[in-house]
Amino acid sequence: MSIAETKLSLPEEARANRANRRQRAQRAETRERLIDGAIRVFADHGYAQASIEDVLIEAGVSRASFYSHFAGKPALAEAIADVLVPLWQPLYAELAEMGVPSLAALRQWCARNVALYRSHQDICMILTQASAIEPDLYEKLTAHREAVAGLLAQRNPALAHLATDAGARLRATLALMQLDLSCYYLGVRHWQDVGNAGVEAMADQLHHFLTSEAQKGAA
Repeated sequence: MSIAETKLSLPEEARANRANRRQRAQRAETRERLIDGAIRVFADHGYAQASIEDVLIEAGVSRASFYSHFAGKPALAEAIADVLVPLWQPLYAELAEMGVPSLAALRQWCARNVALYRSHQDICMILTQASAIEPDLYEKLTAHREAVAGLLAQRNPALAHLATDAGARLRATLALMQLDLSCYYLGVRHWQDVGNAGVEAMADQLHHFLTSEAQKGAA
């Protein structure tokens, strides 16, 4: 029998393709159920206290199926972090394109950043808890901040020196860490939630960093 004769007929190929698409869709749905279930469980019980078994029960997924998607609880926490990536990336891309913005523009930007944290409080709390005990997740979140610093260097001519100046890159990373912490306390913890004082303080700090760093870059 020739190779050509062993190929599937067109109807059989179509059925195989449909089956593969269905399997991929089912696999994607299972992964999403695990992530959604983990968010609910970790938010209710705390990341450290919750177990994989708790997630399996909440998601209605078998242990074998879980381990076909994730190596363990730390990998699940990293997947939860990925949920926010397509949400914060455009926001920081916008910041990078703003150059050295006015305080008014930064206040609007900071308000939207706080609103993002507030609308995803459970995930933010989980990541704060998990990153304190999971080194890989901590490194992942640190890499996100470093990527933002790189984006600032790439898209903001006033901050181009961040790409080559190690000290400037460190200052940028520290500023981003402070920004993240401020968003967490204002958006998730509602710390001293009085009017716009918190957002204004955030914007003031960010404006100081951007203007002072631009001056250093021009020197």
